[in-house]
Amino acid sequence: MNITTRIIITDTNIITDLNNAKLLKQFVMIDNVYISDLIKYDEINASTGDLNVIDKIKVIKATAEELAEISLIRLERPKLSSYDALNYIIVRDNNCILATGDNELKKYAEKNGIEVIRTLKIIELMVEKNLISYKNAIQACQLLKKSTSTRIPKDKIDDFIKELENNTVLVNN
Repeated sequence: MNITTRIIITDTNIITDLNNAKLLKQFVMIDNVYISDLIKYDEINASTGDLNVIDKIKVIKATAEELAEISLIRLERPKLSSYDALNYIIVRDNNCILATGDNELKKYAEKNGIEVIRTLKIIELMVEKNLISYKNAIQACQLLKKSTSTRIPKDKIDDFIKELENNTVLVNN
């Protein structure tokens, strides 16, 4: 099942968040979610999440041209890591959606016309596509609030939980 009409290229931060939210297994089963080959093999480790689960994420291979462009992007935007620049390039070249928790990458991508989604939007899409229930989404958000590695502000998580709870009431009535 796809959760959007276009391919989603994810970064390590999203994978870590969804692992901490206990939603990684559901996320990797989505048909249109990919990770770049370099990020998968260079950045992913046991602290990111369950490697057996992460290994199921589909991989998109970076081209030689894309790899060569990384340094040009980093000259323009030095705060981006090489991996962030690569994700941006792959997303741009393949008309994909970028899933990232990195604010600098988000700003750069949006400035250049790239659609960006974050962890909470992924959870919302998973609920909309019936991959998880409202209850699972609320539990996932509660776990995210307890996570020391998430970059999501606690007040945004609280607001999203309230939104989910309100939708649960509407669905059950």
